[in-house]
Parts: sequence; C-alpha cells; structure tokens
Amino acid sequence: MTTSDIFFIIAAVGIVLVIAVLIPALAQLKQTALKAEILLETINRDLQPFLHKATEVSEELHALSASLNEKVEKSEQIINTVQQAGDALLSTASLVKEAVTPVIVQIAAISSGVAAFTNFFKKNQPSERRYFDE
Repeated sequence: MTTSDIFFIIAAVGIVLVIAVLIPALAQLKQTALKAEILLETINRDLQPFLHKATEVSEELHALSASLNEKVEKSEQIINTVQQAGDALLSTASLVKEAVTPVIVQIAAISSGVAAFTNFFKKNQPSERRYFDE
C-alpha cells in the first residue's frame, strides 16, 4: 500500500464522515426553514388585519386632531374677544371715574358745608332743656 492509497482512504473516510455530519444538519435546516415559512405566513395573515386597524386608528386620530385644532382656534378667538371686551370695560370705567370724581367731590364739599352750617346754627339755638328742670 502506497502513500497515495492511504491518502485516498483517509480522504474517502473524511468525506463519508463529513456527509454523515451534514445529512442531519441539512435535515434540521430543512425543518427550520419550513417552520420559518409557516411562521412568516402566520405573521403575514395576522399582520393584514392589524395594519388595517392601524390605518383606521390613524385616520381617526387625524380627524380628531383636525377637530381639536379647529376648536383651539375658536377658543383663541373667544379669548381675544373677551380680552378686547375687558380692555374696553377698563377704559370705560377709567373714563367714568375721571368724569364722575370731580362731581362727587363737589357734592361732598357742598354736603360738608351744609352740615357745618346746620351744626353752627344748632349750637347757637337755646337748649330746650334747662338745668333746673331736671
């Protein structure tokens, strides 16, 4: 037996061993590929309704967002109107205060003068009560 015969025998045994190891690995790989295919089909089948529902939810959220934006704009208009009314009321109150204050001061001055005048004459009137009547 020559070295080349020994080499061929070792090579043949190595090839047989490699094939013996590869056959179960390839069988397992085939089973894994079948399970992956089944899983992908299940995901694809279940994913379609989920995507449909997600699209519906997205459209509803878009509609709600548009409605909310519209209501916020209306609220801003109302707030601006109330603010303008408040400013107008404040300026009107200031104008009325400026117009009425001098009149009230004059009335108060006249009232104080009349009260002082009547008090002066009340003090000068003789008292109805006498000290010896008690």
